[in-house]
Amino acid sequence: MTKSTFTKSLLSLPVLLMMGALLVLAGCSLEDPRDPTAQIDDPTIEDAGARYVAVGNSLTAGYMDGGLMMAGQQFSYPKLIAGQLGLNSSTFTQPWIAAPGIGSSTPSDPANVAGVLYFNGSSIAILGETPRADIRSDLLLAAAQPTQYHNLGVPGARIHDAQHSFDSSGGNPFFDFINRAALFGNTSIESGYPAGGSLVPVTYESASQFYQAVAKGGALTTLWLGNNDILGPATSGEPAAGFGNPGSAGALAFQADYTSTLVMLAGGLAQRNHGLKPTIVVANIPSVSSAPYFIPKATFDAVVTSQIGVPWPAGYTESNVQYVLFPALSWITSAAGGGGANPIPASLTLDAAETTDVGTATVVYNTIIANVAAAVDASGTANVGVVNMNGVLAGRSANEKTHFLFLLPANFSSLDLEDRNAAVAAAAATTLFSLDGIHPNSHGQGVMANAFIDVINAVDASSIPHVNPAALPWNPTYGVPLDTPTKAVGQLGLDAKAAEVMAGIWQ
Repeated sequence: MTKSTFTKSLLSLPVLLMMGALLVLAGCSLEDPRDPTAQIDDPTIEDAGARYVAVGNSLTAGYMDGGLMMAGQQFSYPKLIAGQLGLNSSTFTQPWIAAPGIGSSTPSDPANVAGVLYFNGSSIAILGETPRADIRSDLLLAAAQPTQYHNLGVPGARIHDAQHSFDSSGGNPFFDFINRAALFGNTSIESGYPAGGSLVPVTYESASQFYQAVAKGGALTTLWLGNNDILGPATSGEPAAGFGNPGSAGALAFQADYTSTLVMLAGGLAQRNHGLKPTIVVANIPSVSSAPYFIPKATFDAVVTSQIGVPWPAGYTESNVQYVLFPALSWITSAAGGGGANPIPASLTLDAAETTDVGTATVVYNTIIANVAAAVDASGTANVGVVNMNGVLAGRSANEKTHFLFLLPANFSSLDLEDRNAAVAAAAATTLFSLDGIHPNSHGQGVMANAFIDVINAVDASSIPHVNPAALPWNPTYGVPLDTPTKAVGQLGLDAKAAEVMAGIWQ
């Protein structure tokens, strides 16, 4: 099937499903907007700037350098948008997390949780670890906030999670920290929306991102989900063949979940706001080629050659490799690499067929996002706009999409301390991505905030000013003084524990 054929086939179904669709909320108690037991905000404020809510995943949460920490969260694109709307940390709330942050795996002691990544002068390492028993008391700075957060982004969330996940039962502890079902409680609610002359049944959870966003009653809501539905398979190195092809189980499930989430969010907010038409701005899914976690094979071979004089001697397990995943930089220096005796495993590469499958899924899912958004907008339930984040990131310069390590000079380890500090500052000011290679740093978050602001202004005929990304600081060392390297590690510095954190982000 050609791209044009499957794109056309996806254009019709959501429109037929969505025209005139309105949410049918069953079992909801939103009549009194000032009921403190419902933990909801007053929806009678007409100023969108006074009520902004963000739904999403790690990109929305301000996750960077492999974890959530206040130093990064303060530059999340929703927080930046809120600042441009005139909101502060009281009127736009986030689940603030103290240093050393909360990462996505436990690389040393299973009783601990890893913090964020940082650059120590010779490699990417872990800033610190925290005993799991101390997370709530030591790290969760806003755990007792009596209302839901305005930034509801949950690292690792997929589109299905928007309505159905609320705690760590699915293996993702970030839902516990952010959705806080232990505080608010959770109820499974049977509902649905009319489509094609019948009711599409939906059961959602009252502590889910979806319903917490409805409870907050945003006049302006941003929704950016779907990235992990692509990144999960891609970062495994072994995506299932055709996992997102037109008509595949993956594509059909994504369409059903995205349709349900956006339709019901629009209808729920319209009902919640007593007739005030909400604005919802969604974003599509960037290509993995825009993220430096996926290193083009030619670039990877050149980096290895610069260190040992030749490309990886044992080659690759897969043939026709297109991308090498960033954790391979640690693997080749480990015992598993055997000093060049062992081929790089398939789990650390994407071959041509896998690259095509990931690219096809991105096109298919982005078509679904565009069509569902257009249909909800046409239904009159909400004003809906789409940020072409795929195009925004694809249009940035090559250096902006290059990993921090690769922007350091080849002789970095032999420079004196002053020159190394200058090189770190220059690299940090150039790249849009944090040390984990997927999540933007503060500069990248500023670029994304502006992309959202452009669409918000277009949809609402508003004039929200842009953020200045260049004015947003990013310190990959987190203030830790650079140590003098004991050996010339150059650009291949990736600590084994840090590589495990990177590899675990999307699992």
